[in-house]
Amino acid sequence: MALEIQHREREDVEILDLQGRHTLGPEDIFFREEFQRLLEQGRYRIVLNCKGLDEIDSVGVGTLICSQELLEKSGGKLALTEVREDQMEMLVTLKLEAFFEVFETETEAVNSFFPERHVARVDVLKLVRKFKHEDEEKDKKETETQK
Repeated sequence: MALEIQHREREDVEILDLQGRHTLGPEDIFFREEFQRLLEQGRYRIVLNCKGLDEIDSVGVGTLICSQELLEKSGGKLALTEVREDQMEMLVTLKLEAFFEVFETETEAVNSFFPERHVARVDVLKLVRKFKHEDEEKDKKETETQK
């Protein structure tokens, strides 16, 4: 599925709901164009909701790194939320889990833009354990169904 981006705003924070894949080719070009348009509009506080992101490759990750750096140079910030297990594994493998600010919920991601609000970034170890537990529960249910 090609990349689709839905724009929303919450408390003057731009939220991009990503659907499909962010990979080399038209999808990456589309993301870069959308991101550049936001910068031109002075939108420097951006949350990427990755829940609907089916696939991201090294080009997509590279684009996110560039986006993060562009925002920082402009005094802005990028936050990721609803990161799926495979996406988090890629960030950990590439040792980027500390480079990006990752939050479990959209509310926490939005709150991270306000210094007076206390918010905790994703605890990577806790998240990996949660994913492992969910996988074990899924396997257990499948085994019970097969009996």
